[in-house]
Amino acid sequence: MSTVVHDGATTEEDRRTVEAHWAGGGMAGVASTDAKADLVQPAWTGGGSIARTVGRLYALSGVGGGPGACTATVVGIRTVITAAHCVRTSAEGSSARAAAWDRNLYFVPGYQGGSGPHGGFTVRRVRMAEDWQADGLDVAMLEMNPGADGRNISEVVGAQPISFTATPGASGHFFGYPYTDRVLHCSGVTTSAAGTALVRIPCHMGMGSSGGPYLLGDESAGSVVAVNISGDADASYGTALGTFAQDLYRQSEHS
Repeated sequence: MSTVVHDGATTEEDRRTVEAHWAGGGMAGVASTDAKADLVQPAWTGGGSIARTVGRLYALSGVGGGPGACTATVVGIRTVITAAHCVRTSAEGSSARAAAWDRNLYFVPGYQGGSGPHGGFTVRRVRMAEDWQADGLDVAMLEMNPGADGRNISEVVGAQPISFTATPGASGHFFGYPYTDRVLHCSGVTTSAAGTALVRIPCHMGMGSSGGPYLLGDESAGSVVAVNISGDADASYGTALGTFAQDLYRQSEHS
């Protein structure tokens, strides 16, 4: 399967433009519709690395230009993982390869109540499958620019462990921002979704939680094994991380 690499904010001017957009009112515009009560799942209150490494990924849609937000997680020295459909938008009826790239990608780790305690980070480069709508390929690795102080994102917030060999069957944890002012958490036994390359977890969050991590192991410091891409009334479904995601990760960390 082929990989596509897309440049984001590669210059200092690009970075300033993206930061000015979201810090200058873009984040507040999205936050104005966030749920603060009657949450679909409990808010995460366990602290740990989850409170630092999981955050909101903002973007302007490549189709129509409207703002939106997904969930993403720091998993490397300078790498953040999310769902591919969080960074590329398909017009109705168009192919995966013809989909428009979203703009002004901006990640805020530890987002809560309208801001992030660690600031925001711009995306230098996106790596994903060219045929990203195919089963098991809805995953993207984001190579992040350093922060304003020159430090890599992991030097600021740490990094969540990541696994490319885990198998479903154990209790897992799902974290996401389904257009809420804080990260939510749910858990349950993970299973393979029949006939697909997806992981199923028996809890639902909804729009905005796409890209959110599924963790196996300790609920606050476990390994990311999948990223959320969809859900129904009973469960959520994530792209399981395997050899293709591992290749994307290596490229992001060592380019």
